[in-house]
Amino acid sequence: MTLSAILSDLAAWQVAAIVLGALVTSAIHGATGLAGGFLLAAVLAPILGVKAIVPVMSVALLISHGARAILNIGDFDRGAFLWVIVPALPGLLLVSSLYAAIPAQALAGLLAAVILASIPLRRWAARRRLRAGRGTLAGAGAIYGTLSGATLGPGMLLVPALLGTGMPKEAFVATLAAVAVVVNVIRIGMFGATGVLDPGLLWLGLALGVLTVPGNWIGRAVLRRMTGGGHALWVDVLTVVGALNFLWLALTP
Repeated sequence: MTLSAILSDLAAWQVAAIVLGALVTSAIHGATGLAGGFLLAAVLAPILGVKAIVPVMSVALLISHGARAILNIGDFDRGAFLWVIVPALPGLLLVSSLYAAIPAQALAGLLAAVILASIPLRRWAARRRLRAGRGTLAGAGAIYGTLSGATLGPGMLLVPALLGTGMPKEAFVATLAAVAVVVNVIRIGMFGATGVLDPGLLWLGLALGVLTVPGNWIGRAVLRRMTGGGHALWVDVLTVVGALNFLWLALTP
């Protein structure tokens, strides 16, 4: 299917919803480093269908995360990045290669529960002034990589681990963006090799990705004006929104 064929099947209001959704959710993503992917997925799912969401969003998020990684490159934490991404690769490669055969609803339901659990886990760790070590980063990375092979939003699982290292909010956003760039490159390659990502979905993802660039710039400006407490509150609010979104996807046939 071509991009023109996809667009010709959409009503004008649906195209407008996609454009507005890409701009707004990328601004949120640029400010917090989280939630843009699955919030935009909530807009796209009723329009494109659940099965097309992960391939399309992989392309769009590659551009979005790439722009955010470049904007925040001076705050990038190379050590934390490596301790997350290396353990993430085996599960990511395996699950993304099997994406077409995996029931997305089952994974979405499981992910919703894990995302909700991350809120009390992170707050419990913060109250006790715990710090995440390399083992925590590696364990979180392995789970994140496996879930990322077929779902959107498991970056929430990295929140307690990355914030637990004590890194500032700018480093958190930059490092999470760099991890996501690698993950989306691999997903696109695997989805293309297995025929899940056709040319029409590829071009749609590229168009959405371009739309997220100005939103990321706006979010970056907002990030620099947020306090540490404000950032943590936004993370919690968007975590709940993300979990509810995945629950909705799990119940959508």
